[in-house]
Amino acid sequence: MDALIRAFNEKGIRYLLIGGQAVRLEGMPRFSMDWDFYIPPRDIENFKRLNALLESEVEEPIVPLGTKGEHFVQTYQTRWGILQFHLGGPGLPEFDKVFITSVWHKTESGVSVRCLSGRDLLASKQKTNRPQDQNDIRFLEKKAECGLLGGPQS
Repeated sequence: MDALIRAFNEKGIRYLLIGGQAVRLEGMPRFSMDWDFYIPPRDIENFKRLNALLESEVEEPIVPLGTKGEHFVQTYQTRWGILQFHLGGPGLPEFDKVFITSVWHKTESGVSVRCLSGRDLLASKQKTNRPQDQNDIRFLEKKAECGLLGGPQS
């Protein structure tokens, strides 16, 4: 995954890591099979860069958010694992708003990855409030109580 994240950064692809992998990089020991990336839903240039990078990996291109909300999550099996591209959805504020407050974390190998800020991650998990997010919410809340959760809440 490090190679893909490095390529995202080098190609200027606008993304934010969200979901379980982002919680893991906040410090919670957890396992997640997929990598969830939040991308701007209608940034055509970003889609061009992303699709050029992934064209040999995915059968269908990643497409902008439809006028009726279609394509808001697109899932692909790649050599790096399962990639999910979120273009919106429950609990996710406007991309540009949270991109400004995003934070950089390092993977275990030292690769910088842009993530939804801890506070925005907690807020999005609380808004969706799925059963599988309850442990993440408790972890992030405890971290916030200790003053260790970075970023302003959106």
